Amino acid sequence: METNVGSMAPARLLALTFLVGTFLGLLGVVLWVSVVDDDGGDASLQASSRSVADEPEPVPGDGAAAPAQQPADTRAARCSEAAAALEAPLGAARPALRQWDVHVDAMNKLVVGEITLQQATAFWNQTRLGAQRNVDRFRKTWTALERTGVDCPAPALLGPAPAAVRSCSRLVGAELGVARTAKTSIDTWDTHVHHMDMLRMGTLSPEKATEMWLAMWRRGVRDLDAYRTAARNPVLEVQCPGAGSAG
Repeated sequence: METNVGSMAPARLLALTFLVGTFLGLLGVVLWVSVVDDDGGDASLQASSRSVADEPEPVPGDGAAAPAQQPADTRAARCSEAAAALEAPLGAARPALRQWDVHVDAMNKLVVGEITLQQATAFWNQTRLGAQRNVDRFRKTWTALERTGVDCPAPALLGPAPAAVRSCSRLVGAELGVARTAKTSIDTWDTHVHHMDMLRMGTLSPEKATEMWLAMWRRGVRDLDAYRTAARNPVLEVQCPGAGSAG
């Protein structure tokens, strides 16, 4: 028995040594793979971090895209241009409305007995001269204004804006009000001018002409009063940069 036990001890020792060596070898492989994976992961994160956080700031002129520019504030120029565009119709409206005012005023004086029918007729004949030419001149300027438009934001739509821009915007709004009341009044005057021409040519009877004139006269009084009220707006005393006042 002792001989057998002694003969088996070296074999068992050899087997045990083999098992321990194999285990340690496997453990080394596992640890090496783990280290390689960890290093690779860190390298990827560092590369990713450098690509985002460590990227040098672009230098203008080196081909990199420059920051987007803010749109220029053109409101002051647009409102000044609008005020300048309104000068033509407002200027053309004045001679036409002066004639219409004299025409209506003659009727007002006739009704209260301040002038005779002969005097009123003289006024009417005088205001008829060149009336159509003045009306047509206003219509031409008004059509041009409608074609180009008025590109000035109203004060309520300006948002934060310099005081000069706000004043110019208010001026444009006031001038538009004058121009619109002028157009309404000139439309009535234009209709009456046609009626006078029809009466002279015999295509309108005196009775019908008188009836139509009374309607035109009452409307003319209202239209001219609205125009005068609009033209007295104190905002019209303001000037836009680069544009003269009109009204």
